[in-house]
Amino acid sequence: MLFAGIDWSDQALDFHLRTADGKVLAEGEVRPNLDGLAKLYGRLDVHAPPDQIGIAVETAHGAWIQPLLDHGYRIYPVNPKSVDSFRKALTANGSKSDAIDRKVLSMFLVTFHRELHPLKPDDPEIIALRIACEDRVRLVEERTAKLSELEAVLKIYYPAFLGLFGGFDSHIALEFLQRFPTQSQVQGLTPGKLRGWLRRHGYPCTQRMEDMTATIRRPALPVPQHLQQAKAPLIGYLATSLIALKAEIARRESDISDRFGQMPEADWIRSLPGTGPILGPALLACLGRDRQRFATTQDACAFMGTAPVTKASGNFKVVRFRRGCWKFARRTLQLFADQSRHQCTWAQELYDRHRSKGRAHHQALRALAHRWLKIILAMWRTGTPYNEAVFRASQARNLLKTATTGA
Repeated sequence: MLFAGIDWSDQALDFHLRTADGKVLAEGEVRPNLDGLAKLYGRLDVHAPPDQIGIAVETAHGAWIQPLLDHGYRIYPVNPKSVDSFRKALTANGSKSDAIDRKVLSMFLVTFHRELHPLKPDDPEIIALRIACEDRVRLVEERTAKLSELEAVLKIYYPAFLGLFGGFDSHIALEFLQRFPTQSQVQGLTPGKLRGWLRRHGYPCTQRMEDMTATIRRPALPVPQHLQQAKAPLIGYLATSLIALKAEIARRESDISDRFGQMPEADWIRSLPGTGPILGPALLACLGRDRQRFATTQDACAFMGTAPVTKASGNFKVVRFRRGCWKFARRTLQLFADQSRHQCTWAQELYDRHRSKGRAHHQALRALAHRWLKIILAMWRTGTPYNEAVFRASQARNLLKTATTGA
């Protein structure tokens, strides 16, 4: 087994890899993103397979922890205070830096790895589901970015197109842009040619064809011909890319649905109000299958980003937004919370209560997601489907207990 230490921040992952007898094999710094993780894998995996590399970290809440686990490394969360004492014992002058911390973490793991408990990786089918869900999110984000770019280009170089279809992101609208990427082309279409093209491409809204003919005849902001020609390749490229992205997202969603439908956890997750075909699998991807994965509910809430960071000392107390967490999990839980309040009375009431206290929309959703996560974790540990009557009864008992204690 080889031993590594990673000292992390929002800007960098500082790593140090060594053997048990002290030979340094690799060290350096990478960015905490996909490109940085790829470089990290390349630096570590040339020395041993991932399952033979232990990595000591001072947190189990970083967004990059899950990819390291999925890759196959043994991840050992260690107590920062213990590491600090170990560092002081090694450095008599009290020096502290990222380079020193990464080395100390690896040396701490060499010394105490038999007493430490590594995080357990998920089952391969859960990892495959999670990767599919995360990849879908990236594809959706890419599609959103390209739609924004296309809209901006059309407003300046092709204003006659806006309003021609119900939306410029529909499949038929994108195919139209592929065929007619300049304003002069669409303005030169006769009513017969426009209707013929629409029929050949299966346009379903035949009642709108007269309105569309009138739209291209209306005066539009003139655009010099050389500018139209210059932007035509970009418009065609964006349209083609968006068609391909839409098809790829559909394939990914079909794959996610097939995988999720074969899993035993699907039934109790589907019982949650507002899950749907996308959020249900994403919730399971966040939770995993190992019931011992989280030592406490608080650890799970910190890892998934629903719990804020509270710092208190004496009369000083401040509550801050948690940045060091698994961003995919926080996004999933917040989206689920937003959907749940449209189907669940108590969820909407909790959201409204936080909004009435002056909290922003996303703050209120995180508070609701925090409450939901506690419920979901209880269901996850027992495999019990959600029952609102049971939750309401439990809620009433807690209120009664609080009132009695207060009395």
